Amino acid sequence: MRPRGIAGLTAAVLTLAGGMAAWTGEVPRWTGSGTRMVLPDLLRAGPADPIPLPPEGLILFVGDSNTAGSRIGGASGAYPAVFAKTISGHPRVQVHAFGGATVADLLQRPLPKGPLAVAFVMLGTNDAATRGWLSEKRRVPLETYRSNLSELARRLHKAGASVVILAPPPVGSTAMTRRLAPYRLAAREVAEDTSSDFRDPVAAFLPSPQTAYLQRDALHLTPEAQRELGLWLATHTTSASETGSSSTGKPSPPSASHPS
Repeated sequence: MRPRGIAGLTAAVLTLAGGMAAWTGEVPRWTGSGTRMVLPDLLRAGPADPIPLPPEGLILFVGDSNTAGSRIGGASGAYPAVFAKTISGHPRVQVHAFGGATVADLLQRPLPKGPLAVAFVMLGTNDAATRGWLSEKRRVPLETYRSNLSELARRLHKAGASVVILAPPPVGSTAMTRRLAPYRLAAREVAEDTSSDFRDPVAAFLPSPQTAYLQRDALHLTPEAQRELGLWLATHTTSASETGSSSTGKPSPPSASHPS
């Protein structure tokens, strides 16, 4: 085949592939500054009461790269750090997370030592293999995800923590959102089954739905999104609701127990 013919065939294949990607919803909602979220329906929270923060004990954040802040320079820029700066009167916040983590990965790692007060758990994005064929990750079966998350919640309860399960946060294409949807629902079901609290991070981003809250990979939160998530979560706690959006206390900055 002549070079001109090869070039034409290559262009046709690429055009077809691009058209198929757009048709199946794989193309992210890219903008010049990042990616806009595809916001799914908000899942009902439960219970609706504010999350009490005991005056003593560790506030633990369990999750993957969005919790660890591994794509924004580390834990100091992630939502647990924003949360820690916003709440008042609590001594210690710690991050137990690393990039690429599934629930099974966290089950294989020991919990931090010390009495636990509250544990926020946000996992499921990697279990769902949200990026599909764009990633080497394989989907964890939904029932396995549900079973693993239940076991993690039980371990945290046994360690003395009040557990708050957060649905996996929004992503940036309709196909990714479709893959993630069953895991978001399963997270709420596990919260109900294990007598844990539940919150949906979608609510943090509803006031500005057109903002590019995701990085170019359509998966990782931007620093602005991390800030919004941390502030939103703080408003769901008793200490934050009592002191407002600003804090006069000086909680210890979070430290990643498993940095990535």
